[in-house]
Amino acid sequence: MSLKRLLFASIHGYIDPSSGAAWASRDVLELMAARGVECRAISAGLLSYEREMSVEEILKPLGVPIRKAAPMAGMYPADSLEFDLGGVGVTLVPTASSQAERFVDPSEMNGFLARTARLIDEFRPQVMLTYGGHPASFALMKLARSRDVPVVFHLHNLAYPSRSTFDHATAILVPSEYCRRHYLQQLALESTAIPSPLIPERMVAPVRDPRYVTFINPQLSKGAAVVARIAVELHNRRPEIPLLIVEGRGAADALKAVRLDLSELRNLNRLPNLPNPRAIYRLSRMLLVPSLVRETFGRVAAEGLANGIPVLASDRGALPETLGDAGFVFTLPGRCTPQSVEAPTAHEVAPWVATIERLWDDSAWEVAHQERASVESRRWDPDLVADRYLSFFNAHGRRD
Repeated sequence: MSLKRLLFASIHGYIDPSSGAAWASRDVLELMAARGVECRAISAGLLSYEREMSVEEILKPLGVPIRKAAPMAGMYPADSLEFDLGGVGVTLVPTASSQAERFVDPSEMNGFLARTARLIDEFRPQVMLTYGGHPASFALMKLARSRDVPVVFHLHNLAYPSRSTFDHATAILVPSEYCRRHYLQQLALESTAIPSPLIPERMVAPVRDPRYVTFINPQLSKGAAVVARIAVELHNRRPEIPLLIVEGRGAADALKAVRLDLSELRNLNRLPNLPNPRAIYRLSRMLLVPSLVRETFGRVAAEGLANGIPVLASDRGALPETLGDAGFVFTLPGRCTPQSVEAPTAHEVAPWVATIERLWDDSAWEVAHQERASVESRRWDPDLVADRYLSFFNAHGRRD
């Protein structure tokens, strides 16, 4: 089969800047569009932010013309939005709330499914790509299969306990061998591992001004307590080394949940979440990824390597696989859980602090690790990754 038409459909926002899964979906479709595949996307207005976010807040930074879609009689919401982004035609169906747990109104769900059904009938995709564990996601897959459209489920986390989730999936994609092995062992679920694509034009800074040790998305699950302890130690030992805390799904003040007094620290700098990650990596000299969850890929770590930034990461999940021969991997104590507000001890973060200090002081060592990061990131060359995705879709898509 030669792939001509690919549809992404999910209740989760296609343009959510706080979601690694959304970025991965966009990157896949834009890579396919660049290969001449006609790509469409339809999504609801659900986002990964902890606070409510309006559609306008997400759309404005895109800087693209927005059109109102033709209304569907009797369906809620009456107005959907359409725009073109990276060679992909996008339909956004607004929701009353941006929180997935509040997406319970049958009229909203039915309205989204009706719009998706109409798009499938008009566009006639050969493959539908999707993700998500909401009941509406299952209905979406069933809808596609009822119209003879193969469904590729893109698994981005380890939160699926039942094989029945995938009853209507034709094939399963995962972003790492770690994730593939997990689901094979836990659910006897076969899947194909292809790394999440990275588009350099989107996240590689053309000019860099590295000043900070950067931590992105300061949630407890992402290691906020670990970074809090590192910040205290650096403040006491090396106050001239600044840290940059970049808001992600949670606000930068999420560090206040950690049981550690940070009020006297003068080495903490804050930055709001930005739609263009290049601005973050332009300022980053090192990148901290002390995640306490079992990551299935580690997009921030991969983006750091692509920018030639030394990455210091935990050994949770696929992070060692993502770093490969670059960066630094550290083991954190088991009591450091995704929900823990207790910071590790100074002794437990000492290897992190020592590595930061040496990278800061030893320019030759820093350059060697910058070069190693750049070399390792070649695994995500867009052409190589696009070939793998295109081959996968061709193998599982519907022949016209």
